[in-house]
Amino acid sequence: MHLREELQITKPFEPGQEVALALLLGREYLTRLLDKGVFEPEGISDQQFNVLRILKGGPRDGYLVKDLRCRMIFRFADVPRLVNRLEARGLVKRCENPTDRRGSRVQITPKGLALEARLRTRHQDVGGRVDRALSPAEREQLLTLLERLRDDHRAQLAELEG
Repeated sequence: MHLREELQITKPFEPGQEVALALLLGREYLTRLLDKGVFEPEGISDQQFNVLRILKGGPRDGYLVKDLRCRMIFRFADVPRLVNRLEARGLVKRCENPTDRRGSRVQITPKGLALEARLRTRHQDVGGRVDRALSPAEREQLLTLLERLRDDHRAQLAELEG
């Protein structure tokens, strides 16, 4: 379905508006697919899962919260609050940081590893279906175009944030 039809837009798009709306709507659909098929059945958010995946793939002694933040997909996330919620469920633990007593290190627990493993299987299933409408060449072209957009948006943000 064309974007104009789906959003019931009758006026012409402003420059860049159609691309921005297509990206946002695509993100909405993907978020809903992941929420319904992966996260909601376990009562976890996509951002909490992102923390678990980062910790699982990280060093044994864990990460500082600031290190988690820069690895997050949603960089505006309130990482201390995410860690608090995961800790309350026994999925992560805070440990003293021997090199800097001002900050603790966050580590994934065995319970967190088990949940991450269950979710990873479902996540991979949804991920495997994400680009099934694309040929391999279209997939590569889309990834190249999205990378170009991210690079440009990152540069614009750097200018705005000075």
